[in-house]
Amino acid sequence: MTEWQLTVGLEIHVQLKTKTKMFCGCKNDPFHSEPNTNVCPVCYGLPGALPTLNKRAIELVVEFGQAIGAKISPETFWARKNYFYPDLPKGYQISQSTEPLITGGVVSFEGRSYHLNHAHLEEDAGKLIHQSNEDFSLVDYNRAGTPLLEIVTEPDFHTAAEAKRFCQELQRIMRHLEASDADMEKGQMRCEANISVAPSNWQPATGEIAIGQRPEARSQKLGTKVEVKNINSFRNVERAIEYEFARQTDVLEGGGKVEHETRTWNDADGRTILMRSKETSADYRYFPEPDLPRVKIEVGTKKLSKLPEAQRAELEALGVSRGLAEIIVDKGWQQILLALVGRNKQLVREAATALTDYPNFAKLSLDNQETLLKVRHEKGWTKVTFSQVIDDVLGGKSLDEAAVGDEFDLEQVVKDVIAANAMVVNDFKAGKAPALNFLVGQVMAKTKGQANIQNVRKELEGILK
Repeated sequence: MTEWQLTVGLEIHVQLKTKTKMFCGCKNDPFHSEPNTNVCPVCYGLPGALPTLNKRAIELVVEFGQAIGAKISPETFWARKNYFYPDLPKGYQISQSTEPLITGGVVSFEGRSYHLNHAHLEEDAGKLIHQSNEDFSLVDYNRAGTPLLEIVTEPDFHTAAEAKRFCQELQRIMRHLEASDADMEKGQMRCEANISVAPSNWQPATGEIAIGQRPEARSQKLGTKVEVKNINSFRNVERAIEYEFARQTDVLEGGGKVEHETRTWNDADGRTILMRSKETSADYRYFPEPDLPRVKIEVGTKKLSKLPEAQRAELEALGVSRGLAEIIVDKGWQQILLALVGRNKQLVREAATALTDYPNFAKLSLDNQETLLKVRHEKGWTKVTFSQVIDDVLGGKSLDEAAVGDEFDLEQVVKDVIAANAMVVNDFKAGKAPALNFLVGQVMAKTKGQANIQNVRKELEGILK
């Protein structure tokens, strides 16, 4: 029986976080404004309206290219990509065709590296709002003209899970660079997957594919490529690829032929649906944008901070678990942790746990953070107590005034619980170990969770034995 190999390349569109749109001065705010208010003659493509370049958008793309080790084009130009759709009022999209801003580049994480083919800058289209049970759709052009970075990967993915993880890592990078919020639920980051299936004994030729070479040059060595659009969440990236792998495998095993086509992901049904036969670049009739000049790019020497994967590795080297390191870096708390460790290396694990378990801990001053961690260790505070102390300090209390979890006589509480539960005490003395857990629970209830559970257990055992 034939074993099949899945191969996936991704095309990811990311809206850039600039103040104004790509080719005009309209506010770049497609989510918080009334429909069709952030628009102008350029957005609508009215006769005589001339576009102007957004310098900041180009800078963000260059910074992204530098961060992933890509080649930055010293010069580029703009082209019109012609197609007709209600959300594209001009009848064409200003994009790039043969000279993308960046080529190559690598995104590495979890011990693996994934290669980019290129990334180019263009403008986003408007947004169609389909009305249920109506025979019409609405169009909001606030999004039309938003700077949009299209990132095209090499076909480096062979499981749906790693494609999903790549998208998540790309989101982290974009947020780290402050280039985009990259929120998939808001459409700030949108994914399309190019999926093919071939016999698993196929081996690609080596040394033939140059960095930056377009994916089409490789497609003949793979199975027939199917593009899947409208993937709007990380979970659906994985689901759509898994579904399409199964669908194409069924076609091939049934003696059929996979067609070169574009399909859309239907989240409700959990399947892909045929949209159209796949277009080629010729279908878009690219030609140079006559109203925009060529752009020369001089790359500066701005030092970029470490990418999220490097930051996670730094924390892991200190003894922080991968899971905690991921949360801390995603929240932007790594500098807090490093500062605490710089003061006291013994605090690394306590600090990592405090940051991830108690979000308000990050709001404290560095001095208070260090002191609370030390006192917590000395006094053995429970989670309830530690959380209360943090809130008290943030509320304006001094550390001396904050609740410290020792406002009760533990020995007396234990004696009271023993006196009130004579039958359970007899069970414990008869060798029934679970009875001790019941007594511990009663003490914790009496102290409202503020007692140290280990101290409670020791106190009970000391009195009962």
